[in-house]
Amino acid sequence: MWFYRVALHHLYWSAAVLKKFFKLVPLPTMIVVVLTLVSQFSRMLAFFLPLKVIILIGSTGIPRYFPDSWAAFDRDVLVVTLSLATVFFYAVSLLSEKLLSYTAEKGAAGVVQGTNKLVLFTNQDEVASQAYQKLAAGLATGVLTIVIALLFAFIYPTFLFAALIYVLSASAFVSLMGRNAESRNELQLKAATLSGLLSGIGFMFLFAFMVVDFLLWEGVGFIVAIISLLLSRQLLTRLDGVIKDAIWLSGKRLQVNAIFFTGHRLEKMPEHSRNKKFWNFLSLSEGSESLLPVLSQIKGEELGEDAQIACRWTQSGLVDVLAFEVELKEPEGVIERYLLKVFGKRQRKAAMSEADILSSATGHLLPVPELVYIGQIEGFDVHLFRLPEWCAPGRCAATKVQIEWLAKYWQVEPDRTLANRYQRSHPLLQHRLGVKMLERLAAVAGDSDDKTSIAQTKDRFEDILEELNLLPLALINPGVPKDLSFVSETGELLQTHVGNWSLEPIGVGLPCADAWLPNLKDMLEEAGEKRDSLLSIPPERAHLCACCSAFEQHFNKQRYADAISLLPVILGCLLEIDTARDGESERLAYPAAGEGGS
Repeated sequence: MWFYRVALHHLYWSAAVLKKFFKLVPLPTMIVVVLTLVSQFSRMLAFFLPLKVIILIGSTGIPRYFPDSWAAFDRDVLVVTLSLATVFFYAVSLLSEKLLSYTAEKGAAGVVQGTNKLVLFTNQDEVASQAYQKLAAGLATGVLTIVIALLFAFIYPTFLFAALIYVLSASAFVSLMGRNAESRNELQLKAATLSGLLSGIGFMFLFAFMVVDFLLWEGVGFIVAIISLLLSRQLLTRLDGVIKDAIWLSGKRLQVNAIFFTGHRLEKMPEHSRNKKFWNFLSLSEGSESLLPVLSQIKGEELGEDAQIACRWTQSGLVDVLAFEVELKEPEGVIERYLLKVFGKRQRKAAMSEADILSSATGHLLPVPELVYIGQIEGFDVHLFRLPEWCAPGRCAATKVQIEWLAKYWQVEPDRTLANRYQRSHPLLQHRLGVKMLERLAAVAGDSDDKTSIAQTKDRFEDILEELNLLPLALINPGVPKDLSFVSETGELLQTHVGNWSLEPIGVGLPCADAWLPNLKDMLEEAGEKRDSLLSIPPERAHLCACCSAFEQHFNKQRYADAISLLPVILGCLLEIDTARDGESERLAYPAAGEGGS
């Protein structure tokens, strides 16, 4: 019975909102309802009349099941007239929809003004207009349903009876499907798809009934049958639209109440049931029986009865990511420690990204503990890391600066397959930079020096992109909180989250100040000991990349003055690269004294 309760509750709420509309803006509301009916009827006629035209074209005269009054007209005249009528009704439908949208905006604005409230959220006007139009359309569909039902009761009562039987059966079926809370949650997630499916099945059921009626019983006239079929299709389509509108309104109910009702404030939406399931994982600290299958799979054997599992929550520092320190103590006295991460639904992409990188050939080279399990528990992504003895979540914070983490990732050569997959789906820094960025900066540039820098950068823009293309790629892992970053007493670095990793040219993420150049040279030399591809990288090129990365960040944050101030530095990096390249060319062309033979 839950379905009927939900439907009645929505009808009661819709009636309360519509009552508010008629109270504050009665004329626009009535116009919206009338325009909705005009749009629906005119569109119905626009799709019905072409069928009559085709029948006339395929007949030698006026068919006997057409109205008798049509017999006085010439067939060709009727064809032209009905064709023009089709175009007319279609135009009426388009015009009424245009007027409907305009009137809905004005009506919603009038209701909002009548409540005398401040702006509650960014897209308030859009939500108000859509809610106003959907509720008015629902009322119009209700009127349309009554009119069509009365028409069927007059021209085809058995067809109306069949339609009622189907509606009752479909609603009873949905109600039975949602007999428990889990099934209801699943139905609510797929309500829009199910509504469309039931609408299509309903049309086929009514079509089958009509065929059986013609074959086994007396049936009805040809024109009545066509009208009934088209009207039923139109009505089922509108009911499907009303259900989808109801789903949308249900999701926006608190916002709609806050907009249209004086006594309602904007409140936080009630927590979704799947989020409640996510927060149930916090009870792992009290009972960790659900981890037994996971740990048994890792060990490759069933855990003995004497095995003890301790699970303690620890702060992850990330939204919708739960972290637990898991300790497995076996009878032999062996203690194994793990870090369990449970990802909420909003972190599904991060979970998949982390699984991708750690499952690749690059994964075992990263400063990350061994990932021993990737799977799901209760529909949520779960990752389990095996922790070294020194790593203690909740008691060990990273003291290293972000640059040292960056240098650690530089030492890892990205797997070629992984790099190819990444570049097929993600643009690199040189792909995200464009001349249009400089054109926007030129529009806000103040003095002549800024305009000169922009013009010079535009002239050498292709050279900048070419230099960035020459840089090898490195994995960067930004946004890891200190709660998931660890440093041993010997300086070993570990991070237990790589859900936001990306590949960028060497230099992205570095400070672009000149004072960092000596550090940059040392970082490249240290990373070059483990990556041959970094041995021939000039520091000036990596510095150029760091400046271009900072330029992009400033531009995206609309800090245009800061972005313009970096252009002379970028041009300076290019000049240093050119100077170094020219010097190398001269050295090769004219060896220094003592390099040749005596």
